[in-house]
Amino acid sequence: MGSNENKNIDYDQGTVSTVQLHDSVRRENALPREGSGTVGISIIVVSALVLIFGGGQLFSGANGFSDSIYISDYYKAEPRPALGGDGGDAAAVAWIDSWTKDGKKVYGNCIACHQASGLGIPGQFPPLIGSEWVDGGTARMGAILLHGISGSFSVGGQAYNGLMPAWNTLSDEKIAQVATYIRREFGSLPEGEDGVVTTEMIKAAREQFSGQAVPYQEAELLAIPEGEMLPGAKVDLQTGEPAEG
Repeated sequence: MGSNENKNIDYDQGTVSTVQLHDSVRRENALPREGSGTVGISIIVVSALVLIFGGGQLFSGANGFSDSIYISDYYKAEPRPALGGDGGDAAAVAWIDSWTKDGKKVYGNCIACHQASGLGIPGQFPPLIGSEWVDGGTARMGAILLHGISGSFSVGGQAYNGLMPAWNTLSDEKIAQVATYIRREFGSLPEGEDGVVTTEMIKAAREQFSGQAVPYQEAELLAIPEGEMLPGAKVDLQTGEPAEG
């Protein structure tokens, strides 16, 4: 035998008989074999109730898994917005809205100086709001956009001194779009004046001012008549086609 830890002291001392030892073993409940255990009847009953009532609740509210459960009787869908895409949506967007929207994108090149608000930076970069260069004829504005301006010049009675770069590397269309956006967004145009500058007008401006090799000085711009407009047909604001008459 092994150490004393493995010995039954009572048995070794003769105080417990073999019969008594066997009787005590027989009184113990035998361990169930693996896989032969039983489940209490209460657990079975509760599980059955959960399946019955839970399943009933699921299918009574599922409406056959139809999406109609998310739409109330008084729900009314809003019409699809006009996004300017192909087909019918494109016809719903006025030409002028699309034209100025594209002009606003081009104006992103101007924000650093003139700011998104068009107010500029006092003492450094002139405002577009209230500017006579914006509200006047389109000829001066076309000349500035195509060839820039340098030196001292006045805006709204305030003197500025600096350089605005030429944007003549942009297409005629993009210059026309940004000119339209600036005039309509920041200008104070006379009643009835739509402020539109077309691609045709900027093309004419390139030819008119083609001899200008460097940025304009203020005196040169003032030599252009204040109300002079670039040549070009007026357009229908809905279609962008030449307006009748």
